[in-house]
Order: sequence, then C-alpha cells, then structure tokens
Amino acid sequence: MKYIYYKSEKGNFGDDLNEWLWPKLFGSFQKSDLNFIGIGSILFPENKQIGAIKGENKIVFGTGVRPTPNYSVLELDNTWNISFLRGPLSAYMLDNKHEYITDAAYAVRQVENFDSLLNTEKKYEVSLMPYFKSLEYFDWPAICKELGYHYISPLSENGVEFTMREIAASKRIITEAMHGAIVADLLRVPWHRFVFSTPHTEGSKISDFKWTDWTLSMKMANPPVTFIPFYLDTRLNQHCLNLTGKRISPQFFLKGRIRKEVLKNLNNIDEYSLSKSEILADIDRRIADKIEALKAEINCKTFAHHS
Repeated sequence: MKYIYYKSEKGNFGDDLNEWLWPKLFGSFQKSDLNFIGIGSILFPENKQIGAIKGENKIVFGTGVRPTPNYSVLELDNTWNISFLRGPLSAYMLDNKHEYITDAAYAVRQVENFDSLLNTEKKYEVSLMPYFKSLEYFDWPAICKELGYHYISPLSENGVEFTMREIAASKRIITEAMHGAIVADLLRVPWHRFVFSTPHTEGSKISDFKWTDWTLSMKMANPPVTFIPFYLDTRLNQHCLNLTGKRISPQFFLKGRIRKEVLKNLNNIDEYSLSKSEILADIDRRIADKIEALKAEINCKTFAHHS
C-alpha cells in the first residue's frame, strides 16, 4: 500500500506517525494500486496529493477533513473506501454519510509493543511540545529550562517512537501540537493545550476545526486552553521595513515582550485533560474491529480497480 500523508521537510511528529504506524498494522500487504490515507487533516479538494491519485483506490482510516475558505469538499466516487473519519465535524462536512470514530493515531494502541510504551517509567514532571511551525520564533529548549519543564521536539529527529516514549515518560504535558495531545491521551498522560502561532501559521479556522473535531470524538467538550499573544506582520511592519532598508521590523522590538508573555502564560498551568477510560475502551474496540475488517477486505481482493 502507498501511505498518503503530509510530509514536512524538517519533520512533524503527527504526520510522521503514519510511516511508523501503518506498516506495523498493514505492512504485510503489498498492493501498489491501493492508497491508504490515515493520520492528518488532508481531506480537501485542493490537496495535490489527493489529486495525484484520482481514479485510484483509496482507503480513509480516521483522517480529518480540512476546511477551505470557500467551504468546498471532496467529491467521493466509488474509488473511495471510507473506513471511518476523525470526528463529527469531518463527518458533517461530508454530509454525515460516513462513520466517525476518532483520530487515526489511536490505532497506536493496537501495535504489539504498546504495553511497553504505556508502561514507560516516568521521568519528567511536566513536558512541553510546541507546534513545529512555532520553532522559528523562539528557543523553546531555553524557555523550557527557565520554566523547569522538559522539552519535547515536535520534529521527531530521533524517530516517532522516541518521541512517544518521551511523552509516556511525562507525568503531564503542555502542547501546542495536536498529536502531542492525542498521543499523550492514548498513553494516559494528562495534557493541556496552548495556542501560540497556529492561528497564523496554520490558520485559526483549520486549527480550531481539527482540535474540536478530535476532542468531540472523545467526548471532551471545551478542554482548557492557554492563549499566548502572537505578533502578526501588518502594514506597520512593512512600513518599518521600508524605512530601515528591510533591516528592522516591529517584531524585533516586540519579541522580548512576547517571550515574557510566553513564560508568564505557560507557568503554573494546573488544569489538564484526559479522556474517560470507558470512552477509550470503546474506541479501542471499534478501531480493532476496523483493522480486522480492512485486513479481511484486502485479503479477499475487494479493492479491485474501479473504472
């Protein structure tokens, strides 16, 4: 199978889970004409990866819909097999014609060595994971050192399993990355979301949509969130750049102040979220059933090419 997901040049923990996870669950199936779409918010018409496999067979396994400015949605034909979607918002965007369970990353709980991950010895009181596009704004390891937190990179330079063990070794995690929270939840590590650059680097509609899609799927309504002011370039910024020959922008003067806001807002967070064990048990059962059903379908060659 070909695994379809967003690939950042520098790496991104949530997206990179795809290459680690799916071969462990479906890797014995060698069908080059079958495209597997799992973790990510990549179901939208403008996605070039989706466009490149038009006419080919596609499996959707816990993927999320990505909202677009004009609210356009994918037109699904008989080459699409929707096993399940991430959450109720994704289901709604596709006219409630398809089942949702939760984010595909919860399938991590189905891998053979999951108990080893789950039982990782706790080493860190509080860990912090920023969004991967927030790394360019601050020295986050230095911020974590000042706060007394353990820093977890969202780039997974040492591999996603290393990152998962870092999360599992934490008693609590503060995260801007949604899959930092999702993996914490499936590893039973209480998590707290913070918002810094995502409304601007990702888009507020996209960021809030995907977080709400996921949390509603786990029956977690309005989990606590910490918002940190983020400086966004404006006409004032451009004017200052023009006056100084593009040497200085207002952001140069504001960065120190914003850093203080980051430290202040991330210090002494005392509200953390965790999905209920009975909800998670139901999720485990439903995802396990979907995995077995999909294996059976592939073995029976029911994914013949549709013309």
